[in-house]
Amino acid sequence: MGILKNGIMGNYRGRIGNLVFYVLNGKTVVRTIGKTTKPPTELQLKCRQEMSVVSSFLKHITEFINVGFNLMAKYNNKHPFNMALSYNRKYALQGRYPDIGVNFKKVLVTEGSVLNAIDPFIESIPEGLKFSWSCPDSLNWSRPNDNVMLLAYFPVLQKAEYVLYGAKRSAGSDILSLPADLLNEYMEVYISFVAEDRRGIANSTYLGSFND
Repeated sequence: MGILKNGIMGNYRGRIGNLVFYVLNGKTVVRTIGKTTKPPTELQLKCRQEMSVVSSFLKHITEFINVGFNLMAKYNNKHPFNMALSYNRKYALQGRYPDIGVNFKKVLVTEGSVLNAIDPFIESIPEGLKFSWSCPDSLNWSRPNDNVMLLAYFPVLQKAEYVLYGAKRSAGSDILSLPADLLNEYMEVYISFVAEDRRGIANSTYLGSFND
């Protein structure tokens, strides 16, 4: 441990590399942080696996997440990916360490307060997936102009196909085109809506799995 008397760092507090600066009895103190030799606890290993499992999933849909959690991230002064990571780590995992995995039924890929899909329905067609939903005449005047967001995630292949700004809600349906080699692969599917002015978004709705 060393003591700096108004040296080049002045009254700096914080960490630079493996050096930590702090004030003790009016003097700036610096100490080094060594690498721990203690083996990680089971709780630490559990936390690491949770982070790894969720991050590995989300990194394949980063562009989708950046839209889906953008508004909540701005409200909380955080990054969209971190918001998605925090939510899904807390609510969308299953199993016990060391066998922790994603519970796709509980995953959110968008988060907000806009009206979500009404009576959503999905079917496989030669071009990919056809999504359908209801759009009652009684909806708020602005809601028919919401754009649909579509996502199909392929857990085994660790890839995704999606549409960020699709058909308007008033259209009642849209198609997520899929490459021919993905049509028969196991996939988890979601739908959401984002406001036309991008100032609102819905909680995503899980529509189930195909080919599992």
